[in-house]
Amino acid sequence: MQLNIGMIGMGVISKYYVNALTNRLTNPVLTAVCDLNESRLQPFREKGISSYLDYKELLKRDDIHAVVINVPNDKHFEICKQALLAGKHVCCEKPMTLKLEEARQLVELSRAAKLTMFTAFHRRYNVHFEKALQKLTSLDEVSFVTASYLEKIEEHAGDDQWYLQPERCGGGCVADNGPNVYDTLAFFLGHMKVQSVDITRDERNIDMEARVELVTEEGIPVTVDLDWAYPNGEQKDVRIVFKNGSEIYIDMLEGFQQFKSSLFHEYEAILVDFVAKIEEGNCHGEDGFDAVRLVHETYEAEALRV
Repeated sequence: MQLNIGMIGMGVISKYYVNALTNRLTNPVLTAVCDLNESRLQPFREKGISSYLDYKELLKRDDIHAVVINVPNDKHFEICKQALLAGKHVCCEKPMTLKLEEARQLVELSRAAKLTMFTAFHRRYNVHFEKALQKLTSLDEVSFVTASYLEKIEEHAGDDQWYLQPERCGGGCVADNGPNVYDTLAFFLGHMKVQSVDITRDERNIDMEARVELVTEEGIPVTVDLDWAYPNGEQKDVRIVFKNGSEIYIDMLEGFQQFKSSLFHEYEAILVDFVAKIEEGNCHGEDGFDAVRLVHETYEAEALRV
């Protein structure tokens, strides 16, 4: 079955979806796009792709089976909810929502409607990450795990300045980068809980740096370092250290010389997996909910320190 997709929000991340949909994949098919900025729609109109300024008009189309939601974080819940109510499968950029109760509502709505609610955690599809996990046969001998997600947010955000507006982003590095790191770790470690946090905020009260200590259900300690003011480009890595002193080190950016170039293969894999999850019919936002939970726990742990 051909899956027709509508994309809502044509900001900085949209080019990775568009590249996969127009240059790499034959299914799903990009059928319509939507953005509040008319200039972002013009290139698609020139290619004969239907374009909308109002996402509700896009959702009315019966020939669109699924939507990719790529809007500022504070709009995720509203648009995901409306898309599910309109009978569309949903692929939403992380974080799924800003509030834990909103994430819970989307999971329940997705299950009731028997529709896929999928969160786009791109790092779980990184080629180096996937290859490294093939070497990990058991968690029994793991001593501890660390992960770093370091970047200069202004370079990543581009024209999407809402990243630096806490009320729209949901916070800072914890709200926006945290979900990706948490999902990457939970993908092979399973359920984790936040133990302690150390957050550095700037003069705007945005969390720019954070060290988060977590623990898995098996008791494996996990340390996450986040930085939105990293002066040396990007660093995205995971280190798995074993009780015998050996380790698996995963540099997710190895070999990707151009800025953000690793995202091209990761977003292609997102769309492939999205189609697979729709066919399986058993993805209702559980992973997205869990990442929102961990972000909530992180900020909660910071508040308890005061």
